[in-house]
Amino acid sequence: MKRFTLLLAGSLLLTAGVAYSQAIDDRAVVPVSVTLNSILRLNVTSGGNIEFNFNTLEDFNNGINNLGASAAYQTRFTVASSVNWDVFMYAEDANLIGTDVMAGTRTLPLNNIGYSIDVAGTAPIADFAVPVGVQGLSSATTTELVGFNGTLSNAGDIMRNSFVINWRAGTREGGMFGTSILAQGVAADRYSTNVFLVLQPAN
Repeated sequence: MKRFTLLLAGSLLLTAGVAYSQAIDDRAVVPVSVTLNSILRLNVTSGGNIEFNFNTLEDFNNGINNLGASAAYQTRFTVASSVNWDVFMYAEDANLIGTDVMAGTRTLPLNNIGYSIDVAGTAPIADFAVPVGVQGLSSATTTELVGFNGTLSNAGDIMRNSFVINWRAGTREGGMFGTSILAQGVAADRYSTNVFLVLQPAN
């Protein structure tokens, strides 16, 4: 009987020990977050000032083209972007404005200036929305020069997103003014305007 009592007491002590040795749940919180800052950078690398000099009747009749990819009539620019993007191009004025003789009073239709665009980076042209053929320069702020084609992402670095604007004047191509500068009877002067390139996130 004494032995049974000792076994019973030992069993009760063991049970009590087990009850008090259960693990207590504990936890810590580690916040983890990712911040994505939008990157949009446009850089004109060359051709920031385009000057056409009409010195011969050939120039006045047929205009000055960008034949031979003359660097004198090219603007090169790059885009670095972490998001899909569009570049818009437009002139500050509705016409080219005379600056030397009777400054500000003489004008030349803006679309005597024309342009086309080439992709010079590593991405294929299919990755972008680009105008087809030669366009006439416009003052419309909605004129898209190159951008998101609605399907393929155009985000990337400057090696991928590098472009060339090929300018011409008085050549009557595509959307340009259809009459030669000679036939327009424009007075001798220096006609100019500022052209803006604007980089925006694609909608």
